[in-house]
Amino acid sequence: MLPVLGFLLGGGIFHWITLFVYLTLALVDPWVGEDSTNHDPADEQYLEGRFFYRAMLWVIVPVCLGLTIFAHWVLTQTPLSASETIGFLLSIMLSGAFLSTVAHELCHHSQRFDRFLGDLIFMPLFMCDFHVYHNFVHHTHAATPNDPGTAKYGESVYSFMWNSTIQKSKAAWDVESLRMKRKGLVVWHPSNLMVRFIVLQSAWLIFLVSLFGLWSIPICAAQYFMSRLSLAVSDYLEHYGLGRKQSANGMYEQTAPQHAWDDCAAVSSMLYCQIDRHSDHHTNVGRPYQILRVMEDAPRLPYGYLTMVPMALTPPLWRRRMHPIVEAFYDKGTVVPYAVRGTLPDKYQAMVPVGWGRPIQNKGPDDLSLDAANNEINPM
Repeated sequence: MLPVLGFLLGGGIFHWITLFVYLTLALVDPWVGEDSTNHDPADEQYLEGRFFYRAMLWVIVPVCLGLTIFAHWVLTQTPLSASETIGFLLSIMLSGAFLSTVAHELCHHSQRFDRFLGDLIFMPLFMCDFHVYHNFVHHTHAATPNDPGTAKYGESVYSFMWNSTIQKSKAAWDVESLRMKRKGLVVWHPSNLMVRFIVLQSAWLIFLVSLFGLWSIPICAAQYFMSRLSLAVSDYLEHYGLGRKQSANGMYEQTAPQHAWDDCAAVSSMLYCQIDRHSDHHTNVGRPYQILRVMEDAPRLPYGYLTMVPMALTPPLWRRRMHPIVEAFYDKGTVVPYAVRGTLPDKYQAMVPVGWGRPIQNKGPDDLSLDAANNEINPM
C-alpha cells in the first residue's frame, strides 16, 4: 500500500516512497538478524490448520487488483511531473514484485480455490504461466540442467534472467501441450491452462484499456518486467551452482536440503512469505509458508533476500561474496557443481562426473522434461 500512501501524502518525493523503504529495509535486514525458529510438530499441526494464514493471503487479491486500477488512474488521469511519474511507476513495479511472492504461495496450495486466487494475483502481472512452469517443471527438475530456473555457477544474473524467462514460458506451454496430447485433445482446447491464462490476461488488459486508454499497455509492460525480474533474481539466488547427483541410468537423486540455498533473515522472511527457507520448500513441497523450517544440511546465503537481490544485480560483488561460499559448500561433496563451462576452479572440475546431465535412458525428449504433465491441476 506504499504507493497509495505516497499519493495521499501529496505526491512529489513521496511517490518514491516504496523504493526508499525497500532500500532502507535492505540495509536494516542484516542488523535485525535471523529468525531461525522451527516449530514443534504439535505446533506445526495447529498452525497449518489455522484459517488465519490462508485469509492473510486471500486479502492480497482485492488489494492487488485495486492497487493496479489505482496505479493506472494515477498515471493516466492525474498531472505528474517526470520525476513523480518515474517514482510512482517504480513504486508500483516493486509492489507487484512482492505481490508475486504471495501468488507463488497460493499456487502451491492443495485447495483449487487458493490456486485460482494465486492466478488472480498473477493476472495483472501477466505471469500466470509461472504457475504451470513452477509447479510442474521447476519442482520436478530443480538443480538439474532440465530446469531453466536453476542458475549455473559463473552465470551472469542478466543472461540468466533473459534466457530463463523465455524458457520458463516455453516449458509451461510444453507441459500443457503434452497434457492435452495425452488426453487426445488439441493444443488450443479450453482445458489447456495456458489458453485459459491467455483469455484471462487479455480480458484484464482490455478492461484496463477501456478505462484508461492505450497508455495502460506500457504500464502493464512495466509491471510485467519488474515482476519477471524479481522472480528471476529469486530463482538465481535459490539454486545457484547446485546440481543433483545422477545415477548410472540417468535418473537424478531425490531433491534434498543441499539442493537449495537457505536463509532466515527476519525482515526478508516476513516480506517474502518465508520462501527464503527454500530448502524445506523443495524438500516438502506442500508445506505452507507459516511452518517452513530452517534445514541444517542446507547451504546458507550470507544475507537475506532484500540484501542479496541488489548484490546479485551487481555481478562483481556477487562473485566476490558468493563464490567462496559456493566453493566451500562444494568441498563437502554433497552436490555436483553446476557451472558455466570454463568458470569452475580446476579442483572442482573433477567433481563433475563425465556425462553428468545426460538424458534419462529409455525416455523421449518430451518425457525427459515433463514428467509431471500428467498431474491434474485445474485452478480455474
